[in-house]
Amino acid sequence: MINIRKRGNVYQYGFEVGKVNGKRKQITKSGFRTKNEAFAAG
Repeated sequence: MINIRKRGNVYQYGFEVGKVNGKRKQITKSGFRTKNEAFAAG
């Protein structure tokens, strides 16, 4: 599942890849102007 959040004036997407050494590994990327752009990229 992908998470979309607004940070200041830009949107960010993030999702969990899996567990690495018992810790949750996440991938995030920000800098999208609209929520739809962030969702499409994620």
